[in-house]
Amino acid sequence: VILVQVNPGETFTITTEDGHIQCIQGPAHVPMMSPNGSMPPIFVPPGYVSQVNFNLFLRLKCVCGCGFLTIRLLIILSRRAVESISHIFSIELTRSAVLSWNLPVSSQNGESHSHSPAAFTFEVAISNSGKNGKFKSVYVSSIKESISELVSFTTESCEPDCPAAPKLINRTKNSLSLQWKSSNDNGSKITNFLLEWDEGKNGPFKECYYGHLKQYKLTKLSPSTKYSLRLAAKNDIGMSGFSETVTYYTAGIVPPAPSPPVLIEAGVTWLSVKWSPPNGVSSDDSLTYSLDMEEEGSGYGFQPQYNGDELSCTLRNLRRSTSYKFRLFAYNSEGKSSPSEVVEHSTNPDKPGAPSKPVVKGKIHSHSVKVAWDPPKDNGGADISKYFLEISEASVGSKWDTIYSGSQREHVCDHLKPGTSYRMRVYCVSKGGESQASDVTTVTTSAVPPGPCLAPCLAGRAKPKEITLQWGKCQCFRAKYLSAFKCQNKNEKSFGPPSDKAEISTAPGPPDQCCKPLITCKSATCAVVSWESPACNGAEISEYRLEWGQAEGSMHIIYMGSCQSYEVKGLTPATTYYCRVQAVNVAGVGLFGEAGVVTTPAAVPAPVAVLHLLEEDQMETSLPLSTCLAIQWEEPCCHGAEITGYNIEYGEKQLVTVGKNTSHVLENLLPDTLYRIRIQAVNSLGVGPFSHSIKAKTKPLPPDPPHLECVVFSYQSLKLKWGEGPSRALITNPTQFNLQMEDRFGRFVTVYNGPCHTYKVQRLSESTTYYFKIQAYNDAGEGEFSEVYAFTTTKSPPASLKAPKANQLEENTYEITWEPLQPMKGDSIVYILQLAAGREFDQVYKGPETSFRLTSLQTNCEYRIRVCAGRQSQDSAGSQELYGPYSPSTVFSSQKQELVPPSADLTTELAETKKTLREERFIAIVLLCGFAVVAILFAVVIQYFVIK
Repeated sequence: VILVQVNPGETFTITTEDGHIQCIQGPAHVPMMSPNGSMPPIFVPPGYVSQVNFNLFLRLKCVCGCGFLTIRLLIILSRRAVESISHIFSIELTRSAVLSWNLPVSSQNGESHSHSPAAFTFEVAISNSGKNGKFKSVYVSSIKESISELVSFTTESCEPDCPAAPKLINRTKNSLSLQWKSSNDNGSKITNFLLEWDEGKNGPFKECYYGHLKQYKLTKLSPSTKYSLRLAAKNDIGMSGFSETVTYYTAGIVPPAPSPPVLIEAGVTWLSVKWSPPNGVSSDDSLTYSLDMEEEGSGYGFQPQYNGDELSCTLRNLRRSTSYKFRLFAYNSEGKSSPSEVVEHSTNPDKPGAPSKPVVKGKIHSHSVKVAWDPPKDNGGADISKYFLEISEASVGSKWDTIYSGSQREHVCDHLKPGTSYRMRVYCVSKGGESQASDVTTVTTSAVPPGPCLAPCLAGRAKPKEITLQWGKCQCFRAKYLSAFKCQNKNEKSFGPPSDKAEISTAPGPPDQCCKPLITCKSATCAVVSWESPACNGAEISEYRLEWGQAEGSMHIIYMGSCQSYEVKGLTPATTYYCRVQAVNVAGVGLFGEAGVVTTPAAVPAPVAVLHLLEEDQMETSLPLSTCLAIQWEEPCCHGAEITGYNIEYGEKQLVTVGKNTSHVLENLLPDTLYRIRIQAVNSLGVGPFSHSIKAKTKPLPPDPPHLECVVFSYQSLKLKWGEGPSRALITNPTQFNLQMEDRFGRFVTVYNGPCHTYKVQRLSESTTYYFKIQAYNDAGEGEFSEVYAFTTTKSPPASLKAPKANQLEENTYEITWEPLQPMKGDSIVYILQLAAGREFDQVYKGPETSFRLTSLQTNCEYRIRVCAGRQSQDSAGSQELYGPYSPSTVFSSQKQELVPPSADLTTELAETKKTLREERFIAIVLLCGFAVVAILFAVVIQYFVIK
């Protein structure tokens, strides 16, 4: 005998002899017979072990050798319960349990005889291993007197078990909605529940609800207040203990609007602001703040810039000299406040760019020159307040002197020396600061006539055919001599006073060696080389040759011409160059002069040459690709000054500054948006040019969870539907769904994962609330889980009955009987009997009985009868009845009975038949009573030694 215990809320599924599946819902004890000791296939719900966890065997033995009867108890347990099952077998038999059994029966000569009661000693033993295991003796007794009639005993009921703590199903500022489940009633139906609370004062508990419902709503509560609650159950025996105390909070109120943010300090591309908590908010309240900003004239409205719990924030990568509007929100656990007043703060202007190169305006005089210049192309966001003109002689080592400051853009430079080269440059000042100096302009004043030359005199001894003369130079070094020995200025046609006349005639020679050239750097990539004319030796210099190179021994000619200066362009910043000059006239080529050396100044970095987007498999850490883009680049040439950082421009000319790293993650981007990105390097001298642009697109956001609803309710299944889409997934649909259900341990486990929009959850218990949540995901990632949805299965209808039986009692009178059904979870069973003489059935009986007498039927008429079972239950909506399907119909005919006198033989045969029937019925009754006694015995053992 295998006795299967089915716990409350669980279903026992077996395969019957005819191959059908039978489901038995707990609580129930199912006796099963196994002729060979093997176990039939048992289907257990998810989360339970698939094999028998343990068997409890009770053995009844008599000493006379009649053998023993072993009853096997099967209990289906969850995996967690298996881990702690070992303590069950250490229970001492301290509670009373009445065991009863029948005397052994032996068969002799085909007849059954009972042994004498005094000849037996009975032993009851218990084991968890079966026939071959070790049994523990729990009762030994010998019968010396006659055995009384069989008596059945039922243990007394007691108060219910402690219920589980109530669960919160909804809350508002002024209410809490609670729900709970029944506990084990211990043999007496639970009639009421007692809910107590501390009134939110953390004091003694007081009653707030007493009744039979399993939910209650506390009203007129205070916002943001903690309430402690506990629950007890009551039946006719008494009140259970209280559940664990649980604490729930009512919803609160959002904070008031905070004060607007105040400016701490402003920069060219940043603003630092601070704020205070809203008035009337406790210091214990946990607040976060959201700062929104709107750029003047952008047309994008307010955009979030900061979200956190700090009371200050520095906003960077702003536009210079631009006004920004700000507003502030405060958040708590209940939501966000109204916005603060809108305030405006502006960034500072930047220093202006360099003015244009000064240019000569009008004629250059010997003692003065007028120069003019244009304002800078970039004023830094503020008007220019003053210009400064600086001048310096072109000779090496001359210092710069300021000769003008003011708002005008031209000036007459006077008190200059005739025939002298001057360098001039301009810089300007605004509210943003002082600009760099402009490019340098070189101006040479006009020369004046030279003074009188000295008389020539003989140099050395006179020769027969030639003489050597010498004379002193005039005040101007740049003079050529005529036969009359008048000095003429190179750049003027006027002459000085003539010397005494001398008649000489000499041949010209190649120019002298040139002097070391003067090199002036106009910028990091441009230099001006100038040189003085050497002695021409009787023939005017027709050409100068300039050699240039990065090494003194590998220079090459870059200029040939008559000018005494040359501008070299396309140089590399922070690089050393060498140059030298050679003069040429009709007499020949002079020697190269001494080499000049110059090092170009450092400059802004070169443009970034390599810029690309990092793919997901190239990233070290995972990023939300819907709001982030990772880029990488190669470091460009620094041009003599170490690179200190990079500026990255993306989107609508948004600028972000990063450090020396050659990779960066752009965050807080818009999902599914195309961005154009470029980058420039920064060193101590400024910013380099932007690189080429690349295009990159963010991925779309992970999908939001769909709305979950139950479209079909059943007593053992729920059909769920979500989202907008077909019930069968399309192949091209990229969105997947993850449906989870709460198990009995409070954990959410996945019951469906796929693209469909419907799913049927099966093998559920009747009239039970189940909790679900759902999540959607696609190529963009996994979305958030939805809120928890609760759906309740319906009550199960009674099973279909077998066809009723019709027994004729007398003429036109029949007794209709049908099989009974056990009450379902405490709900009573009623039956409806229908009768049909033609096509239509009419109800002839409704009630709890399993038989009904039909009278006054028509003679020789065919009738059909059928029956169905109904389930009567009570809930908050009142009394309800749930009916199962009708049984198959039974057909019978009402016939007239004919009286025939029985013969003697027939009477004898009928008597023997009746005797045989009585004996068979007696044996059947004995077997049935024995089985009933065993079932009751083990029900008691299970109740007190296993369940307790």
